Amino acid sequence: MAGDRAEHGTSAVKPGMRRIVLALTVIAAIFAGWRIFGQMQAEHLAETDPVAALRWRPNDPVALSALAERQVQQGNMKAAAATARQLLVVEPLHGLGFRVLAEAADHHGRRAEAFKLYEIAARRAPRDLPTRAWLTQRYLEQGQYKQAIAQIDRILRVEPQRARSINPVLVQLAQDPAFATALADALRVDPPWRMGTLAALRDPNTGSPVAAGRVLQRLQAKGGLSEQDYKDWLDSLIAEGRWGEAYARWAGQLATTAGRLPLVYNGDFAHPRTDAGFNWRLRKIPGVLLQFESATGASGQVAYVRFLDRRVPSAGLEHPLMLEPGRYLLNVRMRGQSVRSVMGLQWVIACSGGGGEVARTEPADGTFGWTIFQTEVTIPPEECPGQWLRLVNPVPSGAAQRVVGELWVDDVKIRQHNNEPNPE
Repeated sequence: MAGDRAEHGTSAVKPGMRRIVLALTVIAAIFAGWRIFGQMQAEHLAETDPVAALRWRPNDPVALSALAERQVQQGNMKAAAATARQLLVVEPLHGLGFRVLAEAADHHGRRAEAFKLYEIAARRAPRDLPTRAWLTQRYLEQGQYKQAIAQIDRILRVEPQRARSINPVLVQLAQDPAFATALADALRVDPPWRMGTLAALRDPNTGSPVAAGRVLQRLQAKGGLSEQDYKDWLDSLIAEGRWGEAYARWAGQLATTAGRLPLVYNGDFAHPRTDAGFNWRLRKIPGVLLQFESATGASGQVAYVRFLDRRVPSAGLEHPLMLEPGRYLLNVRMRGQSVRSVMGLQWVIACSGGGGEVARTEPADGTFGWTIFQTEVTIPPEECPGQWLRLVNPVPSGAAQRVVGELWVDDVKIRQHNNEPNPE
């Protein structure tokens, strides 16, 4: 009997316990589901409606961040600071929290406190652009240009597309010698934005000759100017008509024991061709093979030009000149082998400004031994800041422009002639 009662009691308890366990399980499942639903709602609303999101999750860091930024935009700095403090309680290392506190301090005129908070924000959130922008402005105000450019460097690394708006500002600031020095030092280590900034400095429309000169000169002095940078710099000066400055910067880098440079610097082809400054330039012309080599009857290197019986406007061989107003003689020593063209090949000197053509040699054609082609040159006092010496085909475009044969150029010289004015 006793055993039956015990067994009956046990069987009576088990269904009751099962109901309790089942109820607790249902409650736990509902609670967990509610939490998951709340979390999903908070995540969904965090950026679009942070106030509603915080009703679901009062300490959601994304919602707190969005709310703090919204309060800053609304000018409610007191509420923004309170939200930022709540955010930092949840996530003590959150950079945006320090930035919002910094904005609030700056709003109330506490610049020193704001500066310290912005520095913390920059360490906690290195990619936060508003922080970098504020620090940049502050460093510029204090004349701490190195630190300002360091902030700009971080901005341009995070968002390279901002270079379009930042580079014009750098160009203007670089007119200050101290800023130009700091900018050049930053460019010397070759940051990703170097090429764009150098191009902005040299831009003929939006650049600044003063700023470009200061930055590039500093780079050159510190060994941070590549050969291509140097060439582009000089070419930009020439393209802008600033021949005097281009020549001065180019000549200043040359070491010569002969004192004054010859009027055609590399007329004897003794120096390496650089395609920069006032040296020989080689232009790629389809149908023309052009190179420097040794030749019989020449004292050293010569320019060898081979024409492949195609239409060509020129040989692609040219040399910039810096001749002052006056009269000169041009001498060119050449040898030809079966050169055939309608009007022969001629050396021409033309002004870069509106002065036009100022000299043209007799045409070279056929087969001939080493011969000196000579002509007078008159440089006008105006509209001729610099000149180009070129070997050209005078025939206008068309079938008659074909040239075939070989030409060797040994020596090109320009010397001053009688500078008395020509008789009327």
